[in-house]
Amino acid sequence: MKSATLARLAQPARTRRAQMTTLPAPMAGWFTAGNLASMPQGTAMRLENWRPTNTGIVQRGGSKTRATISDGTKPVESFISYNATQKKLFAATRTDIFDVTTVANPNVPPPPAVSGQTSGYYSFVNFTTSGDEYLTAVNGTDALLLYHPSSGWKKITDTSSPAITGGSTATLSFVWVYRNRQFFIEGGGLRARYLPVASIAGALGTIDLNGVFQRGGSLMFGASWSVDAGDGLDDKCVFVTNQGEIAVYQGGDPATATGFVLVGRYDLARPLGPRATMRVGGDLLIATEMGLLPLSQAITKDISVLDQSSVSRAISPDWRREAKARRSLPWEIVKWPERAYALVSLPVTNGSQQGLCYVLNTETGAWCTFTGWDARCLVFHNGEVVFGTNKGKVKDTEVTGTDDGVPIYYTCVANPDHLETSGVLKTILQARATLKRATPNEIQLSGSTDYRVKLPAPPNPAPDVPPVGIWGSGRWDQALWDATMASAFPDIVKTSIGMTGYVFQWQLQVTGAQSSAPMVELVSVDVSFETGGPAL
Repeated sequence: MKSATLARLAQPARTRRAQMTTLPAPMAGWFTAGNLASMPQGTAMRLENWRPTNTGIVQRGGSKTRATISDGTKPVESFISYNATQKKLFAATRTDIFDVTTVANPNVPPPPAVSGQTSGYYSFVNFTTSGDEYLTAVNGTDALLLYHPSSGWKKITDTSSPAITGGSTATLSFVWVYRNRQFFIEGGGLRARYLPVASIAGALGTIDLNGVFQRGGSLMFGASWSVDAGDGLDDKCVFVTNQGEIAVYQGGDPATATGFVLVGRYDLARPLGPRATMRVGGDLLIATEMGLLPLSQAITKDISVLDQSSVSRAISPDWRREAKARRSLPWEIVKWPERAYALVSLPVTNGSQQGLCYVLNTETGAWCTFTGWDARCLVFHNGEVVFGTNKGKVKDTEVTGTDDGVPIYYTCVANPDHLETSGVLKTILQARATLKRATPNEIQLSGSTDYRVKLPAPPNPAPDVPPVGIWGSGRWDQALWDATMASAFPDIVKTSIGMTGYVFQWQLQVTGAQSSAPMVELVSVDVSFETGGPAL
């Protein structure tokens, strides 16, 4: 017995071997709709100002004031984009409309193009007739506005030239195009109006929907919707109420009972605003209190299970919380095709809220957030996204490395990971981030364990140095002739962790204060660890 004990003591102690695992960048995006112990790999608990792509996550660019249209007391409530051969951008306050295509001084309001209005929330369409290209804008309280570059803005009534007869154009609150005809919502009720085919004026027809809807309320917006009925795509006309009811019609002649037929009435959660919709292919996505819902799913599923089909399913808890908190102002959605993402504006409704946008990768469905943008309204104009603030500022996006001189804080906290050793205590030794970048950044890599996230203070910004590869600023023989965000300059950031726990979350922080937009992409994070330790 004694000899056996001595033999065991004589054996050398086993040395622990460090294990290594590679965690890809959270290309699947921000994900909060799951159990913390079983979150999908490649997702993030927080993804602020980092945007998921097909190859990693990249830092967003900053914003810069394009124009000022008030003294800070009136918000920018709407944009109106004339998108013909000549392109013009207008921004509206409650009382005035301003041309902000090009301004002399971005901090001094230009003279208004239209004044004396009583509402600044507009709906508009670009409409081409056989003769020319026009823009129609309505707000539900003032006369319809018609724009053409040669004649400027005209208020259209039953006595103007051209004229719209059959009702007051001041009651029209929303406009859309269906089968080459302008349709309107008559504000405050359940009636829609329409003009003759290919016309910007004429006699208004009426579509009375009072007997169609069952939950009360009033019409909020309408849209053209393409659906595959089995024999190819077919356009339908959609009417949506503020209570979330949808009526779908087909046919091209609303003046006759057989030419405009009700297909069905469907239930949806309450929509978050007339301009909170987005076309994706032939489908229509509608931002609701429940989430971002495809119309194609609303007509086939009960409202109680629609959340499972929501495009925003991954962030459902956060979406619902913010929808409840920011319901008093309308939300908006705008798609940026060239950058493959869409922005959802979450308006600031009280002083305790921060500027916030939800951002969707339109190719992969991955989400993130952009903080620091007080986006009251949004528009996609001439290849870029512009937003308007509650302080009367019009801002260009993705154009610089700060938000009008204010640093941008980039934060990524990965979702908890068991590092392929579930239920086993681990000592996290080191972490190593692999990035590609063409602009300088001070990258701070850290970690947390066992679901208790503790972020250190943000790092100091890197010195402001022109990006490598920009003509006239890069070093000869080092710069790329055509540098882009995913430039071929790999970079490694290492850090010691020294934490013990059952699950691990890596964290990445950057403070952006560059004059140029960042070109940084995170590829992966490697983690070394040892298993073993005291039992539960």
